[in-house]
Amino acid sequence: MELNWELCRIFYQVARCRNFSRAAAMLFTSQPAVSRSMAALERELGCRLFIRNRRGVELTPEGRIFYAHVEAGCEQFRRGREELAQAVGLQSGSIAIGASETALRGWVLSRLERFHALYPGVKLRMYGGTSFEAMEELKSGAIDFAVAAISGGVFRSLKETRLCEFRDVFVASEAFSDLKDRPVPLEEVMRHPFICHRRGTLTFEFLSGICKEHGLDFEPAMEPETSDLVIDLVRHGFGIGFVPEQAAEEALRRGDVFALNIAEDIPPRSISLLEYEGHTLSLAARRLRDMLTEDASLPDPRPDA
Repeated sequence: MELNWELCRIFYQVARCRNFSRAAAMLFTSQPAVSRSMAALERELGCRLFIRNRRGVELTPEGRIFYAHVEAGCEQFRRGREELAQAVGLQSGSIAIGASETALRGWVLSRLERFHALYPGVKLRMYGGTSFEAMEELKSGAIDFAVAAISGGVFRSLKETRLCEFRDVFVASEAFSDLKDRPVPLEEVMRHPFICHRRGTLTFEFLSGICKEHGLDFEPAMEPETSDLVIDLVRHGFGIGFVPEQAAEEALRRGDVFALNIAEDIPPRSISLLEYEGHTLSLAARRLRDMLTEDASLPDPRPDA
């Protein structure tokens, strides 16, 4: 005899609720419909499954035996459905993320490459621009999360997961060889033409804040869009550049530029993943977020963490 699966599903809910009315509410049907279904199941099985009491119903000894098997089947079905949903969710769908140039170079790209190799069916949409622009996209709901190079406490309304720490450096070409091999005060650097990311970027705001702390004017001679352009302009002798250290590594290794030994301490910054606490992410977006954060090397910045 092949049992009706729908009757078994209703039985499972009644056995869990121990009440026909509550089970009906869970199943979005009526109490009489549940009663008729259980009567039909008892006829099929040839035994009573429930005994009524003041609070509702309880299982008979035969009902307990049957419930043990139905429960196992329902749980297997639930787990199978979840695993299938996960498999389907990672075979298709799309993820939109915002990432600044520094975050891409310093953390995101290598992990994004690994994610794409594992889940090639997931479409990746990347929003570039500055960290501030990425935050606007996050607020509007255009992206799932953002990864940006920040200094502490810039975006207090967002959940921040700190991923890694990095430092910025001042670099110059041989046109400024008199600044080599000695401590150089920040005030002396600012007397020369200097080159920084354009206004509206976190790098610009970061260096501007440092100069303000030391009572120095901040007027860059040039404000290019990217770190590569900063390095190119420095290489050609147009001024002293300020860039994240990893962006200058290749030029430093080749000897095209050299790093200044700044007398004052330039505090480190972090690359952080930023998201809204209440924003619901798709399965694919959650998996990418986990891959981006799984080997984070910095503690959570929240005081109660």
